[in-house]
Amino acid sequence: MKREVFEKWDLLPLSHSKLSSFKHFPCQFIINKIYKLDTGDNPSMSAGRNVEKALYRYIVEGSKSKQDIISECIDQFVADMQPYEYDTKIIKKFCEDTIPKWITQAWSLTNKNYKLHSYQEKIETEILGIPFVGYTDFVFDLEDELLIYDLKIKKQMRHSNSEVLQQLIYKKALEEKYNKPVSCYIFACTPSKNEVREVQEEKNHWIEIHNNIKGLYTVLSKCDTPEELALLYQPNMDSWEWNDHNKQIRKEIWGI
Repeated sequence: MKREVFEKWDLLPLSHSKLSSFKHFPCQFIINKIYKLDTGDNPSMSAGRNVEKALYRYIVEGSKSKQDIISECIDQFVADMQPYEYDTKIIKKFCEDTIPKWITQAWSLTNKNYKLHSYQEKIETEILGIPFVGYTDFVFDLEDELLIYDLKIKKQMRHSNSEVLQQLIYKKALEEKYNKPVSCYIFACTPSKNEVREVQEEKNHWIEIHNNIKGLYTVLSKCDTPEELALLYQPNMDSWEWNDHNKQIRKEIWGI
């Protein structure tokens, strides 16, 4: 496998998010990573990101109340959403209902009696000779072991194999960097409940990661232009991903 194939498309270093986007939403991958066009943010992603950052601030500072953290999170969320002109009813529901419930469900993360090692730590490794990069969520230090807690903010409690693959890449990178064992946990929160799952590494997981890399490599190596690549993946017109902004981008690339 030649790095030059990925370099040609300006995709190095690779990341789990790039592989996942190509696998699950190839048209979005083509828009964002091949044509380098910004499709903006959405309320769920922004809210989840801000909940995570708010919990980190509390763990580090520890002096503010939960209500203060909720208020700061909502203020930042509203600021993030302002450029995109989403329906005010949707934004209001997130502010008054969803975000406070998410923070309440995730609050137990702040009660861990562990030393915080890092948050959003940049990790680097190689897989099949291809450089990878990523950013962890919460990493705790138990002296002889590191614990990754990956906070997943969800509307519904659904398990995703992609989440497991992501943490295994981070586990590999941290073990190489610090030369100590790393355990991974996925801490999933919906507005009504939370669940902690330990990631169990299996041979099939790495086969899937390798196949995902090989699959992307094969497609990229067979195409010379973005137009050729886009023709291989026609948009599903019924998909939820096509908001008003993305419809215009879709028309520019695929003509529909």
